[in-house]
Amino acid sequence: MENNYKNLIEKNLEKILDKKVFYQDILFEAAKYSLLSNGKRLRPLIVLNILNAFEKEIEIGLDSASAIEMVHSYSLIHDDLPAMDNDDYRRGKLSLHKKYSEWVAILTGDFLLTYSFEVLSDIKDLSDLKKIELIKILSRSIGAEGMLAGQVVDILSENKKTDEKKLLFMHENKTAKLFMASFEFGAVLSDADINTRKILKETGLNFGLYFQFMDDINDEKISSSDISKNKSTVLTVYGSEKANIMAKNYLKRANYLLDTLKKDFSKLKKLFI
Repeated sequence: MENNYKNLIEKNLEKILDKKVFYQDILFEAAKYSLLSNGKRLRPLIVLNILNAFEKEIEIGLDSASAIEMVHSYSLIHDDLPAMDNDDYRRGKLSLHKKYSEWVAILTGDFLLTYSFEVLSDIKDLSDLKKIELIKILSRSIGAEGMLAGQVVDILSENKKTDEKKLLFMHENKTAKLFMASFEFGAVLSDADINTRKILKETGLNFGLYFQFMDDINDEKISSSDISKNKSTVLTVYGSEKANIMAKNYLKRANYLLDTLKKDFSKLKKLFI
């Protein structure tokens, strides 16, 4: 089932980027290099699995799920830039600014970000009210009180001691907010009521923090940029024992919240195992 959903997402992303353009074709070429790489597609899979749990047609969520993946890809492209994390590799191959150039990476990230909102606004068979709601959710999750806030704190914390409160703020915004948006997208597309939507949003927060904690815990190879910038992780701030306990508690809370909805979220839960 998951492979089938992932294949649907891959084909939809290819379709979205399949445009005939002229002088600016390098944008689409570079976007394909990054967006169509071997990613987990975790965020769009969340959207489709929520639709499945609510017994909705999966096809109605493909474009919105793809838009979230485009935003995620944009964030990774910009994260890798020399002015940010300065990473040379992403998903086992050269990061975009090393494959092409910095200006291409900057503009390709901008292209994917802006194009994602165009994709959302052009979704067929979706009411204007729902389109506006999806656009509002996504813009809030990645703006100055979302992903950008987390990125700012991340950069300002370089070579400085980070306390627990600040680290948690950074992870909630830089990582968890886009997971929350994925869960909210699924709720909106599934016509979930307000209470259910709140529960799914909180589930996204807990799954997002679990994901980030486990990413830090399992990151055996710390990048040279992280070492040079003395970046804090959940291991350096909380210690291994506490970090593992917190990660388990986030996962436990997320699963509990899903269980309260009395739907079959078994496939969704497997995404985080």
